[in-house]
Amino acid sequence: MTTTTETPGYVPVSEWPNLEALAVGYHEHLMPSSDKLKGKDLTLVFADPDDKVPKHITHNFDNTNDTLRWEVQETKTNGTATYKAFEVRSDIFLVDFYKSEYEEQVTIVMNLRTGQAIVGLSGFSSENQTGKRRTWTQFSHASIDGFNSDNVVPFAPTTDLIGKHILYRYTPRDAYEHVYLNPGTFTWHCLSGTEKGLADTEPCKMLKIDEKLYLLFWSEKIMPVESIVVVDLEGMRSTGRFFCWDPKPDRMVQMVFGSFARVLAETDAAGVIGQGRDIL
Repeated sequence: MTTTTETPGYVPVSEWPNLEALAVGYHEHLMPSSDKLKGKDLTLVFADPDDKVPKHITHNFDNTNDTLRWEVQETKTNGTATYKAFEVRSDIFLVDFYKSEYEEQVTIVMNLRTGQAIVGLSGFSSENQTGKRRTWTQFSHASIDGFNSDNVVPFAPTTDLIGKHILYRYTPRDAYEHVYLNPGTFTWHCLSGTEKGLADTEPCKMLKIDEKLYLLFWSEKIMPVESIVVVDLEGMRSTGRFFCWDPKPDRMVQMVFGSFARVLAETDAAGVIGQGRDIL
């Protein structure tokens, strides 16, 4: 009898491409950036339950170029950065910038109509045993100064995506499918492009920003990658960023990206089980 340990179609981690190779071309389906924040001053108010006084961070968007100045009002800590802004829906923006002095990526999703905002802060840490760099992300809800913070409700977790099977085309060559399994887990699979054949199941976060508009976050287990994406199932596209540490060239990789989306299928497996149907 002949035995084999091969698993056809499975790509071992040792054969995965580096993240710099993945980044090529991912701006091709990115929506145009927006100039609407230029000249504006926006202050985010963070009400941490452990803080007696809310923290205020002001963002001054330069009127002539793509730079902003941020300042924590309570401590006067400040800095400047080049930013990218995308109006993902009318008056709803994704703003992304890198704080080089802290090695931190900041992504803000905010609704200028409702005063809602959420900030994703990503950075690096080192594993105690191996010393390898990994990535991390922390989220903080905020309200926009000028709105009554007592009336501003944080973006809420959603189950809208669960059961959906969505195709995302990031470039004419690179296409991925996502299947959303439960509120904290989804599976991705590369159908074509640099990562063709690669797949994994990752922990994730899903928040509802507006009708058919969602914030999707995931942190990859194998590669040090933090992804924050706004998925628009009305406009059928996504806009987001990757913040990564590439262990092969041993350096940071950042990119903003966009995709065109298509819902391939939608199932309600949990509903079938809940109704006691015979699924065999």
